[in-house]
Amino acid sequence: MDKDRPNIFLFLNYREFIKDFCKHQKTINRSFSLRTFSGKISPTLFTSGLLYAILKGKRNMSSTLRPKFVRAMALKEREAQYFEFLVQFNQAKDMEEKNHYFLQLSQFRGSRAKILSESQYKFFSNWYYPVIWNYFELNQTQSNPVEIAKKIHPSVTSNQVEEAIQLLLSLKLIKKMANGYAVTDKHIATEPEFRGFLAKHYNLQFIQMAGNMLDTVAPEYRQYNTLVFSTSQRGFEAIKERIVSFQEELKEIIDRERETDRIFTLSMQLYPNTKMP
Repeated sequence: MDKDRPNIFLFLNYREFIKDFCKHQKTINRSFSLRTFSGKISPTLFTSGLLYAILKGKRNMSSTLRPKFVRAMALKEREAQYFEFLVQFNQAKDMEEKNHYFLQLSQFRGSRAKILSESQYKFFSNWYYPVIWNYFELNQTQSNPVEIAKKIHPSVTSNQVEEAIQLLLSLKLIKKMANGYAVTDKHIATEPEFRGFLAKHYNLQFIQMAGNMLDTVAPEYRQYNTLVFSTSQRGFEAIKERIVSFQEELKEIIDRERETDRIFTLSMQLYPNTKMP
């Protein structure tokens, strides 16, 4: 195997690995092309447009095609096993299934999944983990899960609080104090490959919660606004940039806070109401 070839164990997206593999092959063999590559996999893969559809994420890779891709890329046994789990991880239909295959990927020494670790992945799997993390920014003198649970809205159990505390300790996001816990860092970042599949589940939890808050939180303690508008692609990109900039400004405001006494969630959604061209 070419030592300069992309290392599959550093990928969490099989499509990106195949693209990088093809780019690398082109650098060492000028006659290499997607047509010749697809010919090694299946005679009809290129002409049917299936290869492009798979690489663009419009089609999934079937179980019968996977070993053919493995042979075409000359993957060794351990690499082939990782590739199989990687495909199933990317194509999983729900979080439970993704959890399963992520754990399989994390068993490979030196893999990106192992580097990210199961704990960091788990942090984004339940809405109350980041909420309880922020609770210790408010109160460093409380360690009783029962008492902490009474302060969280929506309701959580003392067992969920205890579970969150153990996770936060393992991630070193909090530290044990004399009578409670203290936050060690206000921000947690994820690898770019990690964000896509987490974002859907993570954001959905808070979007659903936002609807419930309309009935359970008094108007003076919440702010809801909806703006429907028309714009161009250029305007859309400018708005996205402004949202990111606004989030960075908010982080600066939050970091300057010294006397906090409550936890809030700000959830912003930007989505189309017309079919995209």
